[in-house]
Amino acid sequence: MREYTKQQAKPTQKGQNGVRNMTIESAALSPEEIRRRVADYEWYHTINLGHGIITPGQYDLAQVVEHYGLPARLDGRSVLDVGPGHGFFAFEFERRGAKVATAELPNWIDHDASPALREADSKGPPADEYHRGAFGFAIQARGSRIERLFCNIYDLTPERVGVFDLVFCASVLLHLTDPLGALYGLRRVCGREAIICTAIDTHEHVQQEAYALFVGTADGHAFWFPTMTCLERMVLAAGFSRVERVSTFPLQSADGRFDTPHGTLRAFVD
Repeated sequence: MREYTKQQAKPTQKGQNGVRNMTIESAALSPEEIRRRVADYEWYHTINLGHGIITPGQYDLAQVVEHYGLPARLDGRSVLDVGPGHGFFAFEFERRGAKVATAELPNWIDHDASPALREADSKGPPADEYHRGAFGFAIQARGSRIERLFCNIYDLTPERVGVFDLVFCASVLLHLTDPLGALYGLRRVCGREAIICTAIDTHEHVQQEAYALFVGTADGHAFWFPTMTCLERMVLAAGFSRVERVSTFPLQSADGRFDTPHGTLRAFVD
């Protein structure tokens, strides 16, 4: 199903292959309206909306962007940002010249979590504004041309979303029960290279081993923290021909509640 949205993001058309699509086709927002509406949303990312307006995000990724190994320019290249949150990297890729699409969960309740947590979430307040609304508003506020595709990472195929020069996936694998299955999906839609970043196990005594630390609980959203060696092996097992280490770094939330070691790889299709 394909959805096109105008102003209030209402679906106006359906398409093919079971993938919902959203593009913003509304008039530009005034600085005053942008400033007023920022407070309507809870923000995962700190986003520059222009006009001196910055969202109060849980993560300010501009402070660590150099650890992700993004190409300086992406003119003429297509990028798929898988699990974009509220869009920091999607906007960054667009700023660097790429044609950008995102792959997002069709609905918040579709996230990969324990049955207990899914049940609890289903009884809580609707999360649609957090899941869809903030990013959609940011796209509109920035006058962006990002295309939003709604497809589970496990279901990514060329038929559903296409094939992209660069596939980007950051801080997603740690939230999945089957990170290798997710890497299969990334590989299926990757035409040239991928940048993959996730939480990692940094205990010194296991760094040369293909081990993954299990941190899952019935009420948690995180499951596996691989060593960098393990992450490399997983990426190769998913069908990429070679990998390069980019960096390891601490990723800290703005409130200091989370301080999680992360590692970044570039993976190639030769």
